[in-house]
Amino acid sequence: MSNRIANFFNAKSFCVIGASTNLLKPGGVVAENFAKDFPGKLFLVNPRGGTHIFAGKEYTLYKSVLDIEEEIDAAIIIVPAKFAPQALEECGKKNIKNVIVTTGGFAEIGEEGVAIQNRMNDIMKTYNINIIGPNCLGLYSPVLGYDTMFLPVNKLKRPKPGNVSIFTQSGAFGAAFIDQLARLGSGNWIARFISYGNASDINEADCIEYLGDDEDTKMILVYLEDFKNGRKFMETLREVSLKKPVLGIKANRTEAGAKAGASHTAALSSDDAIVDDLLKEAGFQRVITWDELEDCVISFATQPLPKGNRVAIVTDGGGAGVMASDMVSDCKLQLAKFSPEIQKKLDETFPVYYSTTNPIDITGSANAKDYEKALEAVYEDPEVDAVVNICIPSIPNLDINEYIEITRKIASRKEKTFVTALIGGEEADYAYDVLLKEDFAVFKSPGSAIRAVGRLVEYANYLKKRGKNL
Repeated sequence: MSNRIANFFNAKSFCVIGASTNLLKPGGVVAENFAKDFPGKLFLVNPRGGTHIFAGKEYTLYKSVLDIEEEIDAAIIIVPAKFAPQALEECGKKNIKNVIVTTGGFAEIGEEGVAIQNRMNDIMKTYNINIIGPNCLGLYSPVLGYDTMFLPVNKLKRPKPGNVSIFTQSGAFGAAFIDQLARLGSGNWIARFISYGNASDINEADCIEYLGDDEDTKMILVYLEDFKNGRKFMETLREVSLKKPVLGIKANRTEAGAKAGASHTAALSSDDAIVDDLLKEAGFQRVITWDELEDCVISFATQPLPKGNRVAIVTDGGGAGVMASDMVSDCKLQLAKFSPEIQKKLDETFPVYYSTTNPIDITGSANAKDYEKALEAVYEDPEVDAVVNICIPSIPNLDINEYIEITRKIASRKEKTFVTALIGGEEADYAYDVLLKEDFAVFKSPGSAIRAVGRLVEYANYLKKRGKNL
């Protein structure tokens, strides 16, 4: 395991340099976060000194980290960029080997910032300090009580413990996705969050290595703008992707994106076509949009990998079935041909005006029991690898709560990939919210559901080609 990051998360003592008595300021937010949740020893540095109450406990405010007599495992620097070199040098003299620098105003802003960051780099090398940042949010792990994100909890909701980990070059992107995950389903998502910013030291290669070995992490989400150590990242990615899915966004796909990235996190561009091939060869599931990233989180976190690419579709709307069938082809899937036994069962179960071949259309005459019979039949078919359950709840005979219970019952079996798409207004939204809150794979369009299955199949094929048993 890359102990450079592990040493931060495993810290038994932590110091906030730039702690503020104003809980709306970054230094106040982080001090409050650690006072409330961190199980180890907490030290706070504020040049004014004195004492202050954080999370109901009184803390001494040290004027300098050098005034603290006890050993400190890790620290965060939240001071203006011009004061950051002095703060880092004092950390070095104090023998603090792990430092997060959240402050912006370094290489991403131009020559003046580059000079400050170079000074920080010299200090880092002199004292052999591991640095995350600068220009980042740092680290978050709810199970470890570790939260250096300086955005207030009432503005940025925190997800509860789960098995998804994130590392991101963009703090703002990471914060937005953290906020979204906190509101997604049960909210039980996050194992580790790493925002590493300008990557003056710790970079994407360290992140993928650490999370690849982390036992709490079952899936890794990534936002990248450039590579600081691309060769090591790709080598490690090849190993990690055989153990757990790694998916996310690699930005800077265009010239305009590269220019924006350079002014954002001091990113360097590279040929995207080459990068795309390398990522794909290493097992990275690259998505382009925010929405698809969320869809992938839902599907990878809740579904078993399909054994093959054969998809069965059940719907109460012919148009939805046609659209989904087109998407099946687009995503390199195929419509399953039902086994003779299942086809016979479907033909005998439903009236002649229902379409019992794939995609199954139980029409606007359907009720919840029709859904149950069709879904259970195709779920049992050995010729089907994944089931797509599409519902337009506005049909007159469908009891939405009965439909939800049927979907819940079948989806809970977890023997086969099973995704649901709900289309429409109030009842569709209601069913979507109920099922998502229980962490079922549910989507708001057939296209999203099919794409999610396609991603699962793509990853399953990657593993099979490399000799892995599903």
